[in-house]
Amino acid sequence: MLLTITVTTIRDILNKLKWTNTKDRYILIYRSRGEPNNQHIVDLANLIEVGRNGFSYIENGHVRYIPYHRVIEVRSKDGKEILIRRQV
Repeated sequence: MLLTITVTTIRDILNKLKWTNTKDRYILIYRSRGEPNNQHIVDLANLIEVGRNGFSYIENGHVRYIPYHRVIEVRSKDGKEILIRRQV
């Protein structure tokens, strides 16, 4: 019997949201020292680029780059759908 395991990466999720024009329905939470609970929330409507090792978004007129290893969760804005969650 052959077992097939599908691995979905954060990069794959962000690319799918970007290319299906659904990114504005989701938020992303990542580790950020100095923020409340050491977490920062990104509205993925502001997603600019999905790269090999991280992604870029715009916030307050500044482009920010976040490596994937800092991502904690991607979920819908209403909180009903969680696309990926990492143990912190």
